[in-house]
Amino acid sequence: MTVMNEIRAALENHLRTMSGAPPIATPNMKYDPAENTTFVRAQFVPRTRRPDVRGPQPMQRYEGFYNLLICTPTYAGEGAGLSMADTLLQRFDATTDISRGGVIVRIDYAEVGLSYLDTPFFCTPVVVSWYTYN
Repeated sequence: MTVMNEIRAALENHLRTMSGAPPIATPNMKYDPAENTTFVRAQFVPRTRRPDVRGPQPMQRYEGFYNLLICTPTYAGEGAGLSMADTLLQRFDATTDISRGGVIVRIDYAEVGLSYLDTPFFCTPVVVSWYTYN
């Protein structure tokens, strides 16, 4: 597996193995959520790949985001999304190390964004900032 796929798979596996995880929707995979079901839409966003030091064959620092969009049924209130956001913030707590295939992905921070209506769901974003060296 490539480095990017190892990073993506590590983050996705960490999310899927969370206790009480709701259904997870990932890019380019068919998922038709029922209107009364809470789910999380996960998006892997690689951002940079830069050498950590100068010289021949330097170690590379990869950085990016793991965007998690919590979708709860419309008109059920804001609390359900924020409760799941708290769970995700704990799961992806700063300084958490996640490993897979020899790649160690480190969490820099996780934060909640502004909730919004996307009928038939009310969505609360959580952004997880990650980095790794290879």
